[in-house]
Amino acid sequence: MKKIIRFIWAIYFFLWFLAIFILFYPLFLFFLSDKKHYPKAHKLRAIWGRIIMFFSGLIPKTQFEEPLNRNGQYIFVANHFSYLDILSLNVQCGQYFRFLAKAELGKFPLFGLFFRTIDISVNRKSVKDSVTSFNLCNDALKSGDSLGIFPEGGIHPTAPKLSAFKSGAFRLAIENKVAIVPVTIIDNWKRLPGGGLDNGGTPGLMRMVVHKPIETASLSEADLYKLIEQTRNIIKNTFDKFNFETENGNNR
Repeated sequence: MKKIIRFIWAIYFFLWFLAIFILFYPLFLFFLSDKKHYPKAHKLRAIWGRIIMFFSGLIPKTQFEEPLNRNGQYIFVANHFSYLDILSLNVQCGQYFRFLAKAELGKFPLFGLFFRTIDISVNRKSVKDSVTSFNLCNDALKSGDSLGIFPEGGIHPTAPKLSAFKSGAFRLAIENKVAIVPVTIIDNWKRLPGGGLDNGGTPGLMRMVVHKPIETASLSEADLYKLIEQTRNIIKNTFDKFNFETENGNNR
């Protein structure tokens, strides 16, 4: 019975997801027709996300370790255990950025619009395509945009155990002297596990911790793996604290 209820909720969530998107689609078409309107398109995605959360019983709660510069440039890197993570970053970070996401998402009907415009897709099975995506990210940073990247490279079977981080986001940060902002997404793996309907989902809290930026201005290629380890440890330790230290009442 519980599984049936979870499945019904997941269907309900995806119906709202699609219905609101179709309603906003003409506005997305307009804002994404010109790069100067991309920040407005991103704000519209955040509004879309908040409406979905409201009607689905999802409650976003964000903790910032320190305020971010509204006009600052960052590379946001987060753990990735659920498709809800994309929604969370759009809604809860409060900053304009462009996603780097796997190419498969661009094949979804209608949603491919984002990956032809504001977002950057990557096919990690192709070395050539990965290099092209890296160069597009580099160009985006040089033009002043921020990026949102899931350094695990996708949702892995090990979730909710953090996978190894790929180096791309951190190379971009060091090369362009852009601060890394670690982001811990705490509850989404329980709300909607993985990337489909197999396990259904539930309403509830969607907690997120946006950590202090890690400056890269003084870093070089020699610091790459230290930066990766530092960022991964911040996210892993925070995720484990909220999810697995049940004696403190944090496992919700």
